[in-house]
Amino acid sequence: MSIWYADDLSALKGFVNRQHKLEVSKREVPNGAAMFFQNLMKMSFGVAGQLNRKTAADDLHYLLEKEIPAEAKDNPFYEVWLQDMAKISRLFCDVANHNGIRVWIGSKRGCARYHVDNVPYRLLVTYAGKGTEWLPEEASDRGAYARGEPNENIIKDRSAKQFIEQWDVAIFRGGASGLLHRTPDPALQANSILMRLDRDVHN
Repeated sequence: MSIWYADDLSALKGFVNRQHKLEVSKREVPNGAAMFFQNLMKMSFGVAGQLNRKTAADDLHYLLEKEIPAEAKDNPFYEVWLQDMAKISRLFCDVANHNGIRVWIGSKRGCARYHVDNVPYRLLVTYAGKGTEWLPEEASDRGAYARGEPNENIIKDRSAKQFIEQWDVAIFRGGASGLLHRTPDPALQANSILMRLDRDVHN
């Protein structure tokens, strides 16, 4: 089975001990999110850095301080967003059994081709815009992917492609047999807001 839906966010902590390619915790979009991100998506930005489990909220404040305009930071929802990212970052530290993780937060995504990530596993949250597109195993041709063929040859059943929804927390496996996924067309053509977390191999 490609996907498993967690009953709640904390259930994702056991990801590495299970065999699913993708695990998702579904969440409701909170009040105030739509207007906040509608304004934020008018600008292009991208930040990358390290987060520590104990200081995740402060680390996020520091990373975004010079990137986010004052008007957005004055919106009460800015703090809601930061605290949500900090909570998910602490969760991912538990998943990785590591105090240090790497983060990327930004509005520009450019992975048009179906691919697997060169990491053991990765966490994604799309806060605004179209979420990541992924293929169930039975709908993909891994041979075509390995040969470098285009998307139309990799996907065997267009009706089977799936998307990670806004605000849902997704963890998926990388490597040769990892989840085949891509940036969906709407997110290639317009800004969206994405957070990506990986284990920091240097800490």
